[in-house]
Amino acid sequence: MFIYLLLSDKKLHLGSYRHLLVSFSIFNMLCSFYDGLVPMGVHDHRYAFVIFVSEGIFSNFSQLGQLALSIRCGFITFTYAILHAHFIYRYLVLNRSMLIQKYFMPYGFILTFVYCFLHMMLWTAVCEFFFYGDLERKTYIYDSFKELYNLKSFDFNMVIAIYWEGSNEAVIRSWIGVLVVSASSTYSMGLFFVLGHKIMKNLKAHVNISVKTLRLQQQLFKALTVQTLVPICVSLMPCMAVWFGPVFLLDFVQYIWLQQSLHLSSHALTQLQL
Repeated sequence: MFIYLLLSDKKLHLGSYRHLLVSFSIFNMLCSFYDGLVPMGVHDHRYAFVIFVSEGIFSNFSQLGQLALSIRCGFITFTYAILHAHFIYRYLVLNRSMLIQKYFMPYGFILTFVYCFLHMMLWTAVCEFFFYGDLERKTYIYDSFKELYNLKSFDFNMVIAIYWEGSNEAVIRSWIGVLVVSASSTYSMGLFFVLGHKIMKNLKAHVNISVKTLRLQQQLFKALTVQTLVPICVSLMPCMAVWFGPVFLLDFVQYIWLQQSLHLSSHALTQLQL
């Protein structure tokens, strides 16, 4: 319905921005579908955090299931990348950049998807090469996993980071992986705040902008702000807690289960902004 309204609307004059909104909506539906296909559980044990496929066709260990889990983790940063595109587009529009008018369709649109895909592949690669749930890591968390779920960790697809009490290779790989995804997330948040600040300044200046256009841009920016706050609150902050809690022997798993229930409603929220 939301996609239909965007494509048929003739009042807002969204221009090529409607293509970004449509792509964002399609991604939300795809992400919801993949959430159901590869549902995730979170576990921790001393100096390790674990993300595993909790049920479904990919719950039993296999190379394909392991890759499916890594891709599922990559969807997290895909969300950030799409929001990057929205912020950059809104900033260029307010600055009346000729890049939008001349090159966004199709080149900018294609570049946006390439950019988002590369973000997703970065986290997928980190999970495959630095967080892969091998025999050593699954053995480390075996007892606590067995005690809590009465299941064997060896039977599940898992990504595991272990900070101490492991082999040098496992510990070093884990730290590298966490630093990479942390740097990626920090870059995303920095881009949001920097471009958000610049957009707000331009809206307050409202030089050579009609009242109607200014009102539309303000509404779109408010919608974008809400769309950004949702993944920060239900994705980034819980991720940071999971990543760094075990370093200090802190258990945030019970809060992450709450976050997962909140995440189910986050996609619906992003559809209601216009």
